[in-house]
Amino acid sequence: MAATYHVIALSSEDPDGADTRGEPSLSYPDALKSAKELKSQGKAFRVHVGGEQSAEQMQRFRDLGALF
Repeated sequence: MAATYHVIALSSEDPDGADTRGEPSLSYPDALKSAKELKSQGKAFRVHVGGEQSAEQMQRFRDLGALF
């Protein structure tokens, strides 16, 4: 099964980025795009992963500064 991702911007209302309610489940390319957009805006973010992901995929998120 392909992994699904939630990319959550950290905020004062959800400083841990733990609330995934109402957040879409994204495929890897869409999640990476979302993470790049948040980084370009200077926002911190957390990535929640469901399913099997590769080490390369996780490293790409880490390179963008993602928290897990």
